[in-house]
Amino acid sequence: MAPMDSRQPARPPDPDAIEVLVRTKLAPASARGIVARIARLGRLRRGLDRRLTLVCAPAGYGKTTLLAEWRHALVASDVKVAWVSLDQDDDNASIFASYVVAAIVDATGGVGARAQQLLRDRALIPLKTVFDELLNELDSAGVDLFLMLDDFDRLASPVIHDAMFDLLRYAPSNLHVVLACRSVPALPLSYFESRDELVRVDEHDLRFDDTETRAFFERVAGKPLNADNVARLRAATEGWVSGLQLAALALHDDSDAARVAEQVSHARAGIAAYLNDNVMTQVPDAIRHFLLHTAVLDRMTPALCDALTGRDDALDCLEWLNAHNLFIRSIDGDRRRYRYHALFLQYLREELALREPGAVATLHRRASAWYADERQWPDAVRHALAAGDFDAAAGWVEACAMKLIASSDVRTVLDWVSRLPGQALAGRLRLRIAHTWALALSMQMVEARRALEALEADIATGRLDTDAVTATELLAVRSLIAGLSDHSIESLQLGERVLAAAPPAGSWVEQIGQTTLIFGLGYAGRLGDVRDLGARAEHAASGHEPLYANVYRQNMSGLAEFVAGRLHDASKTFETALHAAERSAGRLSAATALSAGYLSAIYYEWNDWAKVRDAQADRFDIAMQACSLGPLLRFMQTAALLQFQSGNDARAHDMLDEADRVACSRQWLRLRVACMATGIRLHLAAGKPTQAHRVGRALASLVSPVPPDEASSHVETWQMAQSAQARLLLADARASEAAQRMATVHAVLAARGFDWFAAQAAVLLAIALDQAGDESAALAALARALEYGQGNGLVRTFVDEGAAAERLLARVHRRADRFPAVGAWYLRDLARAFDGQRQSNATPATRQGGPGNLSAREVEILDYVARGLSNKEIARALRVAPETIKWHLKNVFEKLNVTSRIQAVRSGLALDPSRVRRDDE
Repeated sequence: MAPMDSRQPARPPDPDAIEVLVRTKLAPASARGIVARIARLGRLRRGLDRRLTLVCAPAGYGKTTLLAEWRHALVASDVKVAWVSLDQDDDNASIFASYVVAAIVDATGGVGARAQQLLRDRALIPLKTVFDELLNELDSAGVDLFLMLDDFDRLASPVIHDAMFDLLRYAPSNLHVVLACRSVPALPLSYFESRDELVRVDEHDLRFDDTETRAFFERVAGKPLNADNVARLRAATEGWVSGLQLAALALHDDSDAARVAEQVSHARAGIAAYLNDNVMTQVPDAIRHFLLHTAVLDRMTPALCDALTGRDDALDCLEWLNAHNLFIRSIDGDRRRYRYHALFLQYLREELALREPGAVATLHRRASAWYADERQWPDAVRHALAAGDFDAAAGWVEACAMKLIASSDVRTVLDWVSRLPGQALAGRLRLRIAHTWALALSMQMVEARRALEALEADIATGRLDTDAVTATELLAVRSLIAGLSDHSIESLQLGERVLAAAPPAGSWVEQIGQTTLIFGLGYAGRLGDVRDLGARAEHAASGHEPLYANVYRQNMSGLAEFVAGRLHDASKTFETALHAAERSAGRLSAATALSAGYLSAIYYEWNDWAKVRDAQADRFDIAMQACSLGPLLRFMQTAALLQFQSGNDARAHDMLDEADRVACSRQWLRLRVACMATGIRLHLAAGKPTQAHRVGRALASLVSPVPPDEASSHVETWQMAQSAQARLLLADARASEAAQRMATVHAVLAARGFDWFAAQAAVLLAIALDQAGDESAALAALARALEYGQGNGLVRTFVDEGAAAERLLARVHRRADRFPAVGAWYLRDLARAFDGQRQSNATPATRQGGPGNLSAREVEILDYVARGLSNKEIARALRVAPETIKWHLKNVFEKLNVTSRIQAVRSGLALDPSRVRRDDE
């Protein structure tokens, strides 16, 4: 399959887009090799069919040069090669991922675009998720790719190391990773070595032999050497290429190879002294001045160097250095960009700090100003920080922060601001507003609220000046924080004030105002207003809005229908948003997780297990880290119920605990209550009343029994808490108290227009009334839920209440004449659902299906499972995406009525279970 076939068309370039990556890091220095080495290093050829090649040696052994030469040879053979030159500034998960993905997109002509969109659209997407999507794209494309990461040992982040291990472990067969390091990286290399998936190239392999040494001196020093001198120089340097380079420089002015060998033999112990005594004394003063004053740069162009030196001869200096092979390399094809060798650069910086300590900060300032003029913001910020010029750094960040945020790149803003001291932000209103936006959008609610309050306090005391436009933007920030903090009434009020201030049409501020207003209106029961506002926003949309913001607004419209109990309308709205997000950002994105959370709750209610699993598949981590409260609540609740229904009680409670930790960190009371209420329900269903009551006591301390005065999201929080307490009362045989409590809950929900929630409350009320001895009232309450349910497809609302609800439904069926509005067809459908639930709860031995129901593809996959292959390995063998294998296995499990791979093999193929790898169970 061609690489482009599985991709969406690339977005047109934005001429005003801010480049936050240093593009020159995506290509190596020129592959102009002084001595070709690939042919001799035949070991590298083994890397053509291995997952990992590790080139590990101390500084100065030519690792980068070797990889650049190998890259050149691969590209000449029509193999795709992605390259990243790493440094300490890349020791951040999101920055590292951005470079890796960008390099692959560039190298392949677009493969990895969906993973790139994941990084752009949301701040909290886990690195693992980005790499999973990247691997899926590479696997689908089928193009052979080498990913070369130079100086990988500069990265110390455990998150990066873990993600790299996963990337290597699950890499498709067409991906080969090459790492160049000075020291062994913190990766479990034995894992790959034991599987013959690792090629090592070390210091011993990289040493020059006599033939290479002779060729090197002939080309660099221009002096042919006899065999004795070659051997003498190679022995003195031990084949160390930097030592050979030093010797070659000395031989320009000294024909005595023996004396040079003696001098060079000491160079590794003191390279600075050697350079000062034997190299720099031969360099013209103008060149020495140039070298020292450009030492603060990682990459050089003539114009940049002129800006630092204050002269106009940079091009001549660079050409002189290049002609004399003085540790400088071109990093592009037209010789306009250069860099110094790492060892030489370290020497120059030490010399600059020693000889001209006062010049270091000045040079960094000049570099920062030049990069800012070129709109190369990462380098502008980095050099300003290195100069200690925090005000300038803050100015550069302020210049582009809001544009980055409007394009959903809050990662970069947060990273840059984190490097600034507090005093650099204090007087910068625009930067502080941008920082507050970024905190809120990355779901750091406590920090966002604190930043906004400090900002407003400084405005109130006159420390910061503001105007009407800024005041409106601050309102929008506050409305966003209110909405994301689940204060729907405040969100409604602030959203109205934002739009009343008439911000520019289509502006970021207007979009936020619309979204927060829709959220507030939805929980206020004003569905008509939501639809009117949504229609106006859709009509005015330009089509260029950030994906996440646009999808979020659509989901808020769906939420209003969801809260009002219009489940069919809500599902259509969410599905439209989901499909739009999948088209633009792929299946695994924060934007798709929003819709998937709500849809999984609806599909679960409708008892559509296949759709529930599809909506949730592989999205749990994304939901936990990147979703706002509402979709995360639905996602978590449904996922826990699914696990519980499958008999995985411990996993269900683990999920609830994980979501509860998120709720605590973001101060999301509604999510905390949902976790506790669901936990109580599961404990009671499992016959564990003691655990349920322990959770119930904690829950009672969080939520007042008094209902909220107004329709709001707090009503849902309150009703979940009250319903959970009613379940505990029923478990204690205090049915009358439970009925009284649920009657209040039902009345409040019905009055607020929360029809689905009211129906759920009515079923629990009916059970409580029945157990309290009031059958007539119980059936009437149940009939209300049935009348609503038959129009909205309710199934699990009844089935999850178990035998108590089933008995009541049977009585309604027998007395159908009393409830003419309830369709007999609906009661029969519910009866079948209860039967299906009983069958699914049976033991595997009594409910196994037969292998004859499996398709040919499913039998083939099951055979691979029996051989012990993982999903990733099966996917590679069948040339399909791993998601396809998961989908087929889900169908196999359902057809065979099993829950593990071993059970599937036993029932499906009757193979010896010893052939199945038990860690896959």
